[in-house]
Amino acid sequence: MSKKEAWLDANIILRFLLKDHPKYFEAAFQLFSEAEKGKIALHLHPLILAEVVWTLQGYYGYSKSEIAIILGNMIESDGLLVEDKDVVRKVFKDYAEKNLDYIDAHLCACAVINGPEAIYTLDQKHFSRLEGDIRLLP
Repeated sequence: MSKKEAWLDANIILRFLLKDHPKYFEAAFQLFSEAEKGKIALHLHPLILAEVVWTLQGYYGYSKSEIAIILGNMIESDGLLVEDKDVVRKVFKDYAEKNLDYIDAHLCACAVINGPEAIYTLDQKHFSRLEGDIRLLP
């Protein structure tokens, strides 16, 4: 019997983390428990993480450092298969430590880890905090 696999949506992660709806929290908890035990493999895409970040920061008022710690720990969980995991690790580090927008941190992490390293931008404020070949247009 082969292991079940499925993609994970942002609402599952949010209900699990926030515990704001007992019924949904319990369902999410059971799903993550099955993944931890190796009964199911949950795929997690960076776009879903971006949605979770946006919701936690914009709607619930979590700080960047809180989000980076919470989601940084989550992506290391057994049973979660995170797309571009090395990129995502760097994203959370830069997002919190360099006070960047999640998407800007993600673009830079992709450039540094996967290439090409050059990024063209008009955003001197945020991208000046990043490593890599940042090319500012006048």
